[in-house]
Amino acid sequence: MAPETGLLNAVTTGVVTGSIVALGATGLALVYDIAEVPNFAHGDLLTLGAYTALLVNKPDTVPLFNILSTGPQQVGVAGAGVLFTLSAAGVLGTVYHLGGVPALKGSWWGVDVPDAAALGVHAGIAALVGAGVVLGAPSFEAALLFSFVLLGAIVPLLESLVFRKFREKDVELALMLIVSLAVAFIVRFGIQTIFGGEIRFYTVETTVPFLGGELDVTLAKFFDFFVASDGLTVSIQETRGGTTNQLLVMGYSWLELAVVAIAVVAVAYGAYRWRRGTAGVVGPRLAAALGGVCVLALGGAVFWGGAGGTVPDTSIYATRIRTSPLRMGIIVLALLMMSGLHYLLQATTLGKAMRATSDNRELAMVRGINTRRVMMTVWIVSGLFAAIGGVMLGFLFSSITINLGFNLLLAMFAGVILGGISVYGAILGSYVVGLAMEVGIFAIPGLSATYRIPVAFVVLLAVLLIKPEGLVGGS
Repeated sequence: MAPETGLLNAVTTGVVTGSIVALGATGLALVYDIAEVPNFAHGDLLTLGAYTALLVNKPDTVPLFNILSTGPQQVGVAGAGVLFTLSAAGVLGTVYHLGGVPALKGSWWGVDVPDAAALGVHAGIAALVGAGVVLGAPSFEAALLFSFVLLGAIVPLLESLVFRKFREKDVELALMLIVSLAVAFIVRFGIQTIFGGEIRFYTVETTVPFLGGELDVTLAKFFDFFVASDGLTVSIQETRGGTTNQLLVMGYSWLELAVVAIAVVAVAYGAYRWRRGTAGVVGPRLAAALGGVCVLALGGAVFWGGAGGTVPDTSIYATRIRTSPLRMGIIVLALLMMSGLHYLLQATTLGKAMRATSDNRELAMVRGINTRRVMMTVWIVSGLFAAIGGVMLGFLFSSITINLGFNLLLAMFAGVILGGISVYGAILGSYVVGLAMEVGIFAIPGLSATYRIPVAFVVLLAVLLIKPEGLVGGS
């Protein structure tokens, strides 16, 4: 008899939910923390990202653009030209937001380069992205790239055309909130005017080659864990058409697990000590990278070393996790995006300027920091995160609706407030919210999924009663 899902399954689902919330909340926190805009339109920007991807994935269903289609998910030469132009314009437009024509000539690079060389590099990148979108269409990857570069250029227009005008007039925060609500309605109903109100879907090839066979990234996989007196056994299986297919069984003794745990701790500690004792910039990063490679290599060796085991007849404890490669991929993608943002904030001159502007904008201006470029960077990053979050939401839920991002807005704000209205706090708060939503439903018998958001807000209120500044507020 297969084990039932339990707390571990709820935690895993909560991490997936938290990753989706974090993709939206990160951009929301950046804009609120640095640009001082409580952007209630951010949820609708996720929706815009999801719908934008349809121009590549299902161009024949997009009004006006469908006249350039030559068949289901196909466009002719004119349609390919439009996609190429929009993609290239997205790249160049994003760079232009960093300082106009001088930015296209490399002013934001931080080093002196000939104008022609910088223009050539930017044009080359734009052409490569445009070619990648056209040649990759109508694949999900090309659609994601298209939405990514297009929102990176579109979202900053909200700052330059709307919010900056009000900020220059020193309006109150409450008025800025009303302005963001107005922008939210304009974006939402603008999308509905163009695309209509019906539910839409991506058409995605979900089967990929894997270990000599095929793997459906959306099909649920069941990870069964058996804790016995002699060790741990992990069984991976899937159910297709009512038939259970055993994919892999891995068994590990307690001695093997103890040796692996000690080895991982030793490698991590050694890398940490090397990083602390190495001068310069390259040394610490090299130490951290080598430590990570060693840990991954060790984990991979152990993973495959346990393959070929058998499911035990009896166990002390057994539980099941129900997930899919798609859900695991969302976690990995979110971590990669947040790692990239961490690098931007901590290891680049632009990131230091962003942190200085967040602390004190007036003082940053006195010190010669280009706060306008910082503001535009914030909105660019917000747009990039919104694009990824919106497209992944549409893919995960298998449907795209006009309220797709708005339905997540409360959870995103909860994550931002819970974290203390800072970028790192928003990331932590988002995972706390995600876990509260899923674990709360599991822990309270008879509570339906309808109450996921209220449970998250109960946790939010409880935390703020104890720590009003949020989890990392004031740190």
